[in-house]
This record gives sequence, C-alpha cells and structure tokens, in this order.
Amino acid sequence: MATAFLGCGVVETQAAEFFGAFSSGPAGQFVDADQRPLFELSRDFSFDDPNGLKWHVPAGTKVDGASIPQALWSIIGGPFEGAYLKASVIHDYYCENQSRTAHDTHRNFYYGMRANGVPGWKAKAMYWAVATYGPHWTLETKIVNELRCQTAPSGGSSCSSNPQIVTATVEKPVVDLEDPQTLAVAIGKFNAIARNLKTSDGETLDVLPTGTVDGSLESIETNATNAREMFVTSAYRLDPNSLGVILEPKRIELDAIGTWPNDKIPSFTDVLAHTFPQGDDLTGSRAIVLRPVDVESFQKRLDLSPTEFNLPTRLD
Repeated sequence: MATAFLGCGVVETQAAEFFGAFSSGPAGQFVDADQRPLFELSRDFSFDDPNGLKWHVPAGTKVDGASIPQALWSIIGGPFEGAYLKASVIHDYYCENQSRTAHDTHRNFYYGMRANGVPGWKAKAMYWAVATYGPHWTLETKIVNELRCQTAPSGGSSCSSNPQIVTATVEKPVVDLEDPQTLAVAIGKFNAIARNLKTSDGETLDVLPTGTVDGSLESIETNATNAREMFVTSAYRLDPNSLGVILEPKRIELDAIGTWPNDKIPSFTDVLAHTFPQGDDLTGSRAIVLRPVDVESFQKRLDLSPTEFNLPTRLD
C-alpha cells in the first residue's frame, strides 16, 4: 500500500481577501442642480458585502455625493471620480435614507472601495474621513402602543392597545466644517492620518500623546469617534494637544500625499520637542502638535482655493 505524504516542497498560497462584489454599473446621467450636480441612476445598482448583506440602490435614485464632506473633495477627490465612484453611490444612498446604522454604512464604504481596487491605505484614510466628518446617526428600536378602536354592534365602541416594535432614526451632531478654525484643524488632522497610513502601508493610523494607533478597522472606528467628539464639542480648542500630531492645513491631493522622512512615522514626543526631521518634501506640511494659542493662527494658513471637477455626461 502506497502512502503519500504532503508537506515538504508544498508551496502555500494565500487567497486574496474578499471585500464584496458590485452588480454591473452604475449606469445613469448627471443632471444640473442648485448646489452640486446630481447623478441619476437609470437602472438598479447593488453591492453584496463580504458578510453576505446586499446594499441595493433602485433605479431613479438621485445622489449628490454629499455623504463625503464637500470640504474634503479637493483632498480625497470628488465622489464621482476614480475607483471609489461605485462605493460613493451606495454610501450616498444609505446616508440619505438611513435605513442602516452610520457605523455599518461607513464601513460598507470601505468594503466597496476595496472591492473596486482602491489601495488599502487610501481606503482606510477615506473611511476615517467619513466616519469622523461625515453624517452620523443611530437606529433605536422601541415598543409603542397603538390604540385600535372599533364600533360595537350595540353602538358603543371598544378599544385595545397593541404593542408595535418600531425603529427610529436618531440624528447625531456632526463636525461643523463651515467653521474656518474647525476646518483648518480637520484638514491638518486628515493630512497626518493619510501620511501615517501611506508610510506604514495601512498599519499605523495615528500618533497621539498616549502612543501610536494601529490601522485596524476597529481602531479606525474608535479613533474617529473620539476625534468627532472633540470637534463637535470644540474640546480641541482648549486642548488641541489631545488630537496628536497633525500637519499644516494644506489641501494636498490624496494621491500626492508623501511618506514621512526616511519612511519613519514620528513619535509624539519628537514632534512636541521639535526634534523630528521635517524633510524638504514636506514643505508646507510640517508635523505639528497644536497649542490653544496656535489655533487662530493655524486657521490663517488654510488653503481655501476652489476645486473644479470634470464630470462625464453619462455613465454606462
């Protein structure tokens, strides 16, 4: 009897991670609107996420890209450009109808970008941006009593209380990017997040007084929640140090974000002590730990130049 032994000489292969799959499309046309162009779908479009959940957008839906804060378009790109167009359509629709939680909707945006070929570090940067600065809501389930009354044959009426389970959308405060100071600090923070992720190929998200933050999806969500709270409550104005290392509020296109000098992410202590080498490639984007007295002057360095995007007439 011959026995085969498998082991030595076997080449192990690792399957690529599955992030989900889109249906064909999206197909539709751009139409003029008051504030920004709208994209109207001419046929149904959907995404099956890696957990088996379908995200369906019906034909006739109009989306405007508002789920990606417009203040960040000049950095991360317009919502209908590049390899994240498909994910943007799904994200926009579910941010509008809010039939699923903000957490699930924003994470699905990450899955959609990755499924369509967006590099991991860039998809994580954009995920952090929408989780921090984008729409925010929760879904709360509660029981309400519905009173039903009917007329009795004798002429009177009888009523009964029937409990019903309902799900309500609860809007949460969002970061005010219309405020110039907040916008400047928000852009400076995003620039640092993007540079950290690109330098580490998605492994490191942030540099805080407590140390570095890893780039796992769970860490992105926790970090985004904390940053959003600091911006919403304006706590960053009193203690901007808590935001950790940031960069100048320069509108650097995400594709043009460079890595840190020597491909080494700085420590909070080195930046605070001004001992971290900035490098010539970081002109206008030096590492900073803000103090309360710096916030007003930091706003004055914000680049508010307008951004134009060339959109096609149709998508097929």
